[in-house]
Amino acid sequence: MVVMAVLFLAACTGNKQKEENKFKVNVNLTDAEGETIYLQKFVDKDLVTIDSAVITNDNAVLKADKGDVQDLYSLSLKGLKGNVTFFPENNDVTFTGDKTGQKEAKITASQAQDMLNDYTEKYQDYYVRGYDLYSALTTMSKDDENYEQIADSVKKEIDKIQDEMAKFQDNYIRENANHFIAHYILDENKQDYTTEELKEYVSLFTTESVFKKDVEEHIEKLAKTAVGAIAPDFTLQTADEQSVTLSELIAKNKLTLVDFWASWCGPCRGENPNVKAAYEKYHNKGFDVLGVSVDRDGEAWQKAVEADGLTWTQVRDSEGKVSEDYSIFYIPSNFLIDSEGKIVATGLREQELHDKIAELLN
Repeated sequence: MVVMAVLFLAACTGNKQKEENKFKVNVNLTDAEGETIYLQKFVDKDLVTIDSAVITNDNAVLKADKGDVQDLYSLSLKGLKGNVTFFPENNDVTFTGDKTGQKEAKITASQAQDMLNDYTEKYQDYYVRGYDLYSALTTMSKDDENYEQIADSVKKEIDKIQDEMAKFQDNYIRENANHFIAHYILDENKQDYTTEELKEYVSLFTTESVFKKDVEEHIEKLAKTAVGAIAPDFTLQTADEQSVTLSELIAKNKLTLVDFWASWCGPCRGENPNVKAAYEKYHNKGFDVLGVSVDRDGEAWQKAVEADGLTWTQVRDSEGKVSEDYSIFYIPSNFLIDSEGKIVATGLREQELHDKIAELLN
């Protein structure tokens, strides 16, 4: 009997320790009765499911092992709207909201999450101000005699708000440079900054974090496609499955523009006539274009090529590997490359594209 009691006590102690090594996520979610909600963890940028539970009477409880305080988690439910990523810092978490998004989602988790919530709330205020201005403009008729004047005024005000947003984010990162939440915010928005700006921020960070490391890796990657670097080589296929290798195309021309675009991208389609004009004007002087579509839909890609009259070589990066190698976050994006394979300019649009080509060919 004594042995049984000892074993029972050991089992209870072990279970208690296991529970103490976990944190809970208490979910209160309306309009999702009977559905399964998943607790996921970001591991090397991929989401790994840790636990799941069926929502009963609007509630569910999920559990996860305690780990690094910088671990980032997410709640996932089909059709769930709103931002549900969070930093628990090994604390129990409370998530409230509703599936349809009518009720604003709220996460209570940790000091780090409180910082992120506060930042997000203030940052979203700028979005709301800009959206309200734009929405008011869309209700006006373009035939209104005051439309152009009001539209110009709205544009200036929106530009001002965007400047305020940028300053707010800049100040927040600088003022909280020793906390990993500032590193996380920079990591999430790194595509909006130049290499030099990113280097300056990182130099201010007095502590280490996985997010700081990610930004540093991003800086190293940007260097591979910066002006002066040799363009990373790649081979992609045309619509008729003919392989095209960038280095082989470069060797045939004085200048080659690698142009990343997609059929569904409005700004890309708007820029296509400008690229077409440059191609027609300078092709006989040694200028060529390689269009790299990021379309998943091959048929939509081909329809756009035909509709826009794009007569230069077109290939498709359907798996996104080349786009990743070139750090493509936005399209249209382009890289102007000389006959030696060196990148001589990036992000050329409108008249700037023509001026740069003329400068280099002359």
